[in-house]
Amino acid sequence: MKVGHLIRAERIRQEMKQLVLAKGICTPSYLSKIERNLIFPSEDIVTLLFNRLGIDASKLQENDQQKELDFEKMLKDSYKEVLTNRDENFTKQKLVYLEQHSPLFENQTLYYTYLLIVLRFRITLGSNLDERKKEIDDLEALCKNFNPHQMYLYKVNKAIYYYSTENRNKSIEYFEDALSLVDDISLEIWEKAELNYMIGVIYTADSRIFASIEYIRNALEYFRENFSMKRVLDCYILIGITRKKSEQFPDALESYLKAMQICDEFNLHLEKGIVYHNLGSLYGTMGNSEDAIYYYKKSIEFKSDEDSPLISILNLVVEYSKMNNKQLVNEWCDKGISKFLRLKDKNLTSYYHHFNIFKSLHSETGLSEIITEKAIEYFKSIQDYQYVHKYSIALAEWYYNNRKYKLSSIYYQEANRYGYIYRKIKKWEDL
Repeated sequence: MKVGHLIRAERIRQEMKQLVLAKGICTPSYLSKIERNLIFPSEDIVTLLFNRLGIDASKLQENDQQKELDFEKMLKDSYKEVLTNRDENFTKQKLVYLEQHSPLFENQTLYYTYLLIVLRFRITLGSNLDERKKEIDDLEALCKNFNPHQMYLYKVNKAIYYYSTENRNKSIEYFEDALSLVDDISLEIWEKAELNYMIGVIYTADSRIFASIEYIRNALEYFRENFSMKRVLDCYILIGITRKKSEQFPDALESYLKAMQICDEFNLHLEKGIVYHNLGSLYGTMGNSEDAIYYYKKSIEFKSDEDSPLISILNLVVEYSKMNNKQLVNEWCDKGISKFLRLKDKNLTSYYHHFNIFKSLHSETGLSEIITEKAIEYFKSIQDYQYVHKYSIALAEWYYNNRKYKLSSIYYQEANRYGYIYRKIKKWEDL
């Protein structure tokens, strides 16, 4: 009975040592051979091992090729539907179904593909990312048995996980690892489009504008041909962001207006919130705070209080800070902090630090050294050097204005150092 992959994966998930699992059933060395599918144990030993692990042995499907083929087709169809639809409720439904129909097949390859696709759905939903990290680490112990496509899925899962936890550098590393595998596997066209879009997103976030455009256009071409209008909308928004970052403001506005037109023509009204947000960001970058504030508020109107994005609230804070409107800065900071505390999602911790810094900056006592230093250390820990640079400058200027010149000098140096890291510059001559 070929069940070693099932036993090993579940033992690793439960953080159980081979010695503990084998005790009273077989020797650890025999268990090791079972787990590597080098020997096929008796039904009695399998039952005892399954019972200790809490696996329902009655669900084991032995050499039922048709059931395996049917399950594999359902799994691949679910994977495509979830990734192309990008609908949270639909993803939840598919995930629940797969979790309730966990396969106990002797087919090792099918089992590993199942684990990787379920993990992708869980990461996409974005909850319990600590548990997702453990799943990733558990799969690391199994990945030497992965085929090339499974290794691709594993790398993409890691990339998305690190993007979700705001570790951009790690995310890029694993996306590029996944990209390096593409030539060795037969990715379907839709899956290549997804990869192109994701790399376009991460490169845009990292200000690799010219590289990102190529990937976005490749994705856009597929989505247009397949009439996936929500995905076409996503691409136009992303193109607008790249144009804004390269200061091509009229082109950015044109892209956002195309996105809004798609919302109207194809009844994608729920997507207007993100379009309005990006219009706000564009006008803020152009120095037009009044229009920026108008569009950020329009963005928030398209979401309930619970769903309104923290990023729109933060950008409202930034615009009011530019206008030195202390009252509204504090009001919106309080709204953001309150929402963060309600959500209880530590992966949104960066917003908590942003709001606290702006709230202290516009308080009667001024910028809090303790709050700002904590924020700087947090952004170092997640390798978000843009904000290490930004808040080091804020603290340096605060010290300078309060005649603490030595501390000011230290933080100006810190800002300069992380500004180099953020811009990927090694020498001042490269500026």
